[in-house]
Amino acid sequence: MTETVIIDNGFTLAGFTSGNEGIWSRNAPLDPPTSDYVRLSEKLGIQLSRFLRPYQAGGDRVETVTSEQVGSGVIKDSDFKKVDGLVTAEKGIVLSIIAADCVPVYLIDNRAEVAGLLHCGRKSAAGALLHNAIERMKELGAVPSEIQVTIGPHICADCYEVGEEVRAEYAKAFAPKELESIFELQGESLHLSLRSAIRLKAAAEGISSQNITAINCCTCCHKEYYSYRRGDRGKQNLAYIMMKSL
Repeated sequence: MTETVIIDNGFTLAGFTSGNEGIWSRNAPLDPPTSDYVRLSEKLGIQLSRFLRPYQAGGDRVETVTSEQVGSGVIKDSDFKKVDGLVTAEKGIVLSIIAADCVPVYLIDNRAEVAGLLHCGRKSAAGALLHNAIERMKELGAVPSEIQVTIGPHICADCYEVGEEVRAEYAKAFAPKELESIFELQGESLHLSLRSAIRLKAAAEGISSQNITAINCCTCCHKEYYSYRRGDRGKQNLAYIMMKSL
């Protein structure tokens, strides 16, 4: 199990892990939890019944989680289908998402005691996923100027070659000057920086640059993590975040 500790302080625990097998999804709703979830539960000392994972769709939908939904997607069928973002104001709930090159985005407002976790792929990085998450957090009392954003391990721009149709897609969401920081030409190849796109989206939501942090780890470069672009199929990494119970 390879793991990057994202946050570990008196208030928040967050991480990014490959697991031993990279399998976090069960084949059927009534199947038992995967061995990777069991091992992570044991490692963290947190019961599996406190974990939760949505069935992701690469979209912009964000849902608010309460203790009534814990266990969803881990020990039972998920209450959250076609959902790529979760927020909560309850401590002791472990929000989790799977990713294999897409960006896990960790959100925390310590003062309001609100946390969130997003699965941000190419479309979501140009879409409304982050905006929707901030709006959900605001409903729970969070303030954008207090929200800390951590951009987790994901495929870096050097590894992420895309076509001109992607730049055309992003041109609908970003200004021409912004596109210059999102895309880079390497020879004749066009490369996309998801990190830059997410930073710009966060700034547009009123989040200070001082409150935006990026973990310098590429899932494609670092072979201890699973990478769709590198050829891994059916295996993913897991991102998780929890506000600690005091």
